[in-house]
Amino acid sequence: MNQLFVASSNISNDRITITGADVNHVVNVLRMKRGERTSVVCRDNGLTYGCVIAELGPDRVECVIEDVQSESRELPIEVTIYQGLPKSDKLEFVIQKAVEMGAYRIVPVAMKRSVVKFDAAKASKKNARWNAIAESAASQSKRNVIPEVSDLKTLKEAVSDASGLDAILLPYELADGIDESRRILNELKESGVGSVGVFIGPEGGFDETEVRELKEAGASIITLGNRILRTETAPIAVLAWLTYVFEN
Repeated sequence: MNQLFVASSNISNDRITITGADVNHVVNVLRMKRGERTSVVCRDNGLTYGCVIAELGPDRVECVIEDVQSESRELPIEVTIYQGLPKSDKLEFVIQKAVEMGAYRIVPVAMKRSVVKFDAAKASKKNARWNAIAESAASQSKRNVIPEVSDLKTLKEAVSDASGLDAILLPYELADGIDESRRILNELKESGVGSVGVFIGPEGGFDETEVRELKEAGASIITLGNRILRTETAPIAVLAWLTYVFEN
């Protein structure tokens, strides 16, 4: 079943009104008809409504609510991916897959070895596209929330941002063995952490000064195995492991 997101203001009694770009998506992309079922999620509270399409017009689609679903598809911890800025197409891939895998938030980070260099103005223009990709991926994977893609940050800003989280993880090729990484993740679960930040290096990897800064901020260094992963593969691997450890 298809899924869309609407604001709470679009929900009234037993009806949901779909407006904006989603109308074209329903009518011309999905080619949905009256009487077909769809799933609609409220952006504000994450509630999922099972609906039947009642009316289709050029600027609005009216749906009748049949049921409200309380099942959550979210990870039991909020995972923020601090992604070292890669080439633009790779960042879009990371955003899409990280959302599908359950990331709560994605933060692009300009690092010393980032191949691409964005100034603030250029990054701000791209942010709208990044968030549109996140919303599309959230819809496809039937998430209860749309993860935010934040504005581009420096490493210093990202470390400050992560300071409010319960734990910070740093996948790094010079980490101790896999057993130590298992111990770290299991301890996090046993301690009941609710939020984790994961720092991913760009194509060129982390600079030693960046690793030192993250360690000083309390980051636990983990390994993702004996193989060196690409920057766009690493967040998928981390999220898969966190899903395995934390999800019931």
